[in-house]
Amino acid sequence: MHNDAPVYLCELVCPYQPTRTQRSANNNMLQVKRTRTKAGDCSFAIAAASLWNNLPTVIKTCDNLTSYKRLLKTHFFHIAY
Repeated sequence: MHNDAPVYLCELVCPYQPTRTQRSANNNMLQVKRTRTKAGDCSFAIAAASLWNNLPTVIKTCDNLTSYKRLLKTHFFHIAY
């Protein structure tokens, strides 16, 4: 499932690469760029990276699209209800 996104979306988000060795280095996190305004915080690149980083690791490391959708749907139902 990874690397299946269109190029124009992949250009908007960058993988997180810490400068030092950290436990979070292999959590498939995305880099959240700093912004100065609320409008910048609402941009797709910032919102997508923040939402992705807040997902459980089991969802981020899923390699099958069908199971990814199922896990994501279950996760959102647990949040909503």
